[in-house]
Amino acid sequence: MLFTRWDVVLSAPAVACVVLWGACISSQAAESASAPLPVAAYAARPLLGQLSYSPNGQRLVGLMHNGDQTVLFTADASGGHMQPLTATDNAKYQIRWVDWTSDKQLIFSLGYPAFRPGATTLETRLFAMDADSGVSINLVPPARDKSLDIAQIEDDVIDMMEGDGQHIMLQLRETQGMVEPSVFQVELATGKRSQVQGAMRFVNEWMTDRQHRVRIGFRLDDKEKDMQIIERGPDGGSWRTLWRYPLFDAHAVRPLRFDADNPQRLYVSANPEGKERAVYLAKLDQLDADGHPVLEPVTPAKRPDFAQTRDLGGFNGLARDDLRSQSTRELQQSVDQALPGRFNQLSGFSGDRQKYLVISSGNGIPTQIYTGDRTTGKLALLTDEFPALAGAKMVGKTTVEFAARDGLTLHGYLTRPLGQAPNGWPLVLLPHGGPLSSDTLDFDPWTEFLASRGYAVLQVNYRGSSSESDGFRNAGLKQYGLKMQDDLTDAVTWAVQDKLADPKRICIVGGSYGGYAALMGAVKTPDLFRCAVSLNGLTQLVDFSRRAASYVNMQAVLDQQMGNYARDREQLLATSPAAQAAAIRIPVLVMHGTADRTVPYDQAETMVAALKAAGKTYRFVSLEGADHQLSRQSDRLRFLMELQQFLDANIGATATGH
Repeated sequence: MLFTRWDVVLSAPAVACVVLWGACISSQAAESASAPLPVAAYAARPLLGQLSYSPNGQRLVGLMHNGDQTVLFTADASGGHMQPLTATDNAKYQIRWVDWTSDKQLIFSLGYPAFRPGATTLETRLFAMDADSGVSINLVPPARDKSLDIAQIEDDVIDMMEGDGQHIMLQLRETQGMVEPSVFQVELATGKRSQVQGAMRFVNEWMTDRQHRVRIGFRLDDKEKDMQIIERGPDGGSWRTLWRYPLFDAHAVRPLRFDADNPQRLYVSANPEGKERAVYLAKLDQLDADGHPVLEPVTPAKRPDFAQTRDLGGFNGLARDDLRSQSTRELQQSVDQALPGRFNQLSGFSGDRQKYLVISSGNGIPTQIYTGDRTTGKLALLTDEFPALAGAKMVGKTTVEFAARDGLTLHGYLTRPLGQAPNGWPLVLLPHGGPLSSDTLDFDPWTEFLASRGYAVLQVNYRGSSSESDGFRNAGLKQYGLKMQDDLTDAVTWAVQDKLADPKRICIVGGSYGGYAALMGAVKTPDLFRCAVSLNGLTQLVDFSRRAASYVNMQAVLDQQMGNYARDREQLLATSPAAQAAAIRIPVLVMHGTADRTVPYDQAETMVAALKAAGKTYRFVSLEGADHQLSRQSDRLRFLMELQQFLDANIGATATGH
């Protein structure tokens, strides 16, 4: 097995190829002007994931997705031997992540669906592995005392202890009678662990400083519905409250990481003036008149790793270097100059930060992975993440802006299929999931798939999305099926008025919250759409809210975001598609994975039962063993094939009734 990498001139990258067990997956796709690419080309998972350099920079580790299979492998960084260490078919077990702890050792996480009394769960387990032999040990073996519960989440590593190579810091819920986690130092060779921080009431997350001391606790009080950030000095002592604020408060302070040199300096995300969130340096040894740490703005020149671009989304190039690192800023700038018009994320650095990886994509540019070397100043194209799409013509997106009915400015993206449609295209409204998420201008294989089949795609960052300010996010609180849904309706109205969409050929399609929005579109505005498609979508909000009470901290957050099953029961029923199925007058496609642990499978069963009882036209596709993210390629392929068939029948060129 060879892992082939091509060194390239920055301005003219060459083509890479990954050789898998003797069979080369070419990064070049034959472009045909007469026929679109097959559905499978758009259904594939990214070829490589979780890539990182070993501390000495001589090897890479990563996950390779090949069909339904995922292989954990190492490879010589120079382009030599690739060695598979373990694999899964993703039927039950999934490799969630992998990373180096030393040049010779790895740790990786395994996840799988399970059941506990009163709840379905996602369980995780943590393993240490010899990077040469693949021999592994369970780092959190079951307790000898069988009366003690096995922790559900066992892979919550809060500190890799870089430079140590023999230990990690792990937070683990294992104390009898406590649901909050303690922090342990775990010996990688044996799994032996020693507690360094005991569990504290309502503290569900811990943070260490750069010297591996537990310094910050996140305390979410279910009763008070507020968050407290507590801190202990570098020399230990008592805990104190640094900040306290209600959930979803626009002025909330969010710790990011400690300064590398001064343990009394903490980088935070804050919005003290209620205008725009930015990065600040909190001086833990200097308090203001209100008893809070003094915040010093971190200037743009000092925070290149947090340079946001709304169109490309997210933090551009967040690396593990110090947030003020001049060298990281210069590296990011040089990469952006070499790969212009893209979202270039730096990751996977070697221990000396001389070797690094770049995950690069853009508008209509399928994702690629590059290797970089600071000593030579070169980038090398390692692979195309979607080999079957590389070289094919992508249509990309255009930004759109319009006003909602109450005057709120909304932003979105329109993907136009090739060709002309003077009276408007058949349109797919594609609301994103979350809803604390957002659509971006970055590459999206699903929008490209729909465009290749002749459908325009409209994506909208409705209120409640994470794309704008905290105020924009908070405008969506308890607005499931209400103003959030109205924003989607207004988007379609705008598209029709601008003659971008054929008003008789519009379908609403989504996954997770987007699936919920699709079903609510069929409930609230059945005359606006010809069909609706829900993938792993919410359907019964009362049941979902009640279920949240079984999970740590989920209820407090969901009560603010969606509503409470008891106090807001009337509103939740009015905005539950399953409870309002009688209002639906258009064909509905419901697809759901039986192993979904984010939105339970019974949400789909409830919806289908309601549709059947109301005598509605629907199709139900049960995806056996599929999870919320459709981690298997076969599940993604099934979804896209069912989606195309459903769209063609209802809003396609040969559909009747338009």
